[in-house]
Amino acid sequence: MSKMTDWFARHREQLVIVTSGSLIVAAWLLRPLGAAFHFWAMTLAAVIAGYSVAKEAIGRLAARQFSISLLVTIAAVGAIIIGEVWEAAAVTWLYVFGGFLEGLTLARTRSALRGLVDLMPRIAKVKRGEELITISAYEVKAGDVVVVLPGESIPVDGKVVAGRASVDTSSLTGEPIPAEVASDDIVLSGTICQRGYLEIVAERVGVDTTFSQLVYLVAEAQEQKPKVQRTLDAFAQWYTPAVIIAAALVYLWSKNVHLALTFLVIGCPGALVVAAPVAVVAGLGNSAKRGILIKGGERLERIARADVVAFDKTGTLTRGQPQVATVIGFELEEKRVLALAAAAELRSEHHLAAAILGAAEQRQVEPAPAEDWAIEAGLGVVAHGSDGEILVGNRRLLLSRGGDLTTEQAALMAKREAMGETVAIVALNGQAIGLIGITDPIKPDAFGLVQALKRTGIKTTVMLTGDNPRAAQLVADELGIDEVRAGLLPEQKVEAIRELQRAGHVVAMVGDGINDAPALATADVSIAMGSSGTRVAMEASDIALMGDRIGQVPVAIGISRRILGVVRQNVVFAVATVLLLLAGVVLQVVHLGSGMAIHEASVLLVTLNGMRLMRTPSI
Repeated sequence: MSKMTDWFARHREQLVIVTSGSLIVAAWLLRPLGAAFHFWAMTLAAVIAGYSVAKEAIGRLAARQFSISLLVTIAAVGAIIIGEVWEAAAVTWLYVFGGFLEGLTLARTRSALRGLVDLMPRIAKVKRGEELITISAYEVKAGDVVVVLPGESIPVDGKVVAGRASVDTSSLTGEPIPAEVASDDIVLSGTICQRGYLEIVAERVGVDTTFSQLVYLVAEAQEQKPKVQRTLDAFAQWYTPAVIIAAALVYLWSKNVHLALTFLVIGCPGALVVAAPVAVVAGLGNSAKRGILIKGGERLERIARADVVAFDKTGTLTRGQPQVATVIGFELEEKRVLALAAAAELRSEHHLAAAILGAAEQRQVEPAPAEDWAIEAGLGVVAHGSDGEILVGNRRLLLSRGGDLTTEQAALMAKREAMGETVAIVALNGQAIGLIGITDPIKPDAFGLVQALKRTGIKTTVMLTGDNPRAAQLVADELGIDEVRAGLLPEQKVEAIRELQRAGHVVAMVGDGINDAPALATADVSIAMGSSGTRVAMEASDIALMGDRIGQVPVAIGISRRILGVVRQNVVFAVATVLLLLAGVVLQVVHLGSGMAIHEASVLLVTLNGMRLMRTPSI
């Protein structure tokens, strides 16, 4: 019995539509049986379809909300009173059927979110001593060693401590090519071990994992209303009573109850109600499936208005995997220069530090003993060793300690920079002892990036970097970036963005979500990218690119603009339809049944227009 009750509850709306619709058809087909049968069949159809409509209208009226369902209820009751039972049945059935179609469409547009939820890891295999036990993914604790076999989903964020595998990261990044991971690599929840075996030390578990946060933020973004939708919601609050008053005026003018009731129903702005939600949900769901998380809400308007895109260089336009190309010693041999530089960089997380430490390891150079490390933002690093204070950074850092390069040293540094190298000065006790030239290749998908952005409507591209002007200009020239501002400290990047904003531009800033935090926070639109900054990116940015693909930036901006464009198209179409129908009612060329059919058709067309956003745009 309970199963049957549950079935009826799940399919109540479909049963109402089928039963009411069948009564309407029967009333027309069996009209020869007499007017009484026709009247009662149509009335029963109107009551069955109109019950839920009236219930919704009363509930919302109790909450002091004037709804579209209120207009339909008043019109249906009035039609029955004056004996126009066909119109009462038609208007209630079409309203319920339109709502059913709208619900089906919204459910389909939310398929991306459901797909993400389906991909959420449910179980985990955890080592407990020598035993391997299977537990719920939400029972895993930080520090547990999780074992992942081929075909299994990784249930935690953590570090690989044993094994090697190909990992499908498409659920997070949209990247179709599997990533090869081994010991010391970081893996994220929701990705799938395709081939191989992994043992992972859990670092983030349960609701704190990257995948759980992604699902939460996609759901939150789809619920956030853009400004245009909030405007429409406010519009509906005064529009409904306005239509009721206008219908009363039509009656006073024409003394025609049927005309007034028709005006009342046709005035329902049903297409306006769905103009924004379908487009927003479809567009955001489509982008999420491709590793692009757009936060929705008012951010959509800001993204759509952006006309300048500013980029960080290292790790954003370039691979962020710099390599040491040159080590030059002035007074000491190259190995000693590298040993001192490695000593200073031991505690730094900067991209260039990784290159210097990697070069020392490759050349089997042990870092010199050091202590008291300090990072000076935008300048470099400082440490104290047995021989004194070690500096590794730019020329401003050396000048701050009272030192400088000789003419010959400066010329040598300029030569390396002209070749596209980022040059770090190594100094001991305020005196330069060598140079380290570092290269960082441009990301393959950065080529063509500027042209793609221009096609989305971006007018100007700017590079904001702490790197030297020559290296920055070489990258900008290769990529076609319009303007370069190099050698910037973090606060100077912020000021550069503010200067662009004061000039009337809406600025989008693209960075890795960590080193560029002040600039990202200042920009009108923040776009954070890179797996290294994923967690920060998801929490703080307007757009988070779940992978390292800079080529997704124009796609993200393009989708945002398409969402707003489709919403505006829907609003114009919906308003035009209502105005034309009302004019037709007043001129008595549009009647209740035909008008309501056109009205519901407009809702369906607006919905289908929004569903176009489920397809990937071409940029």
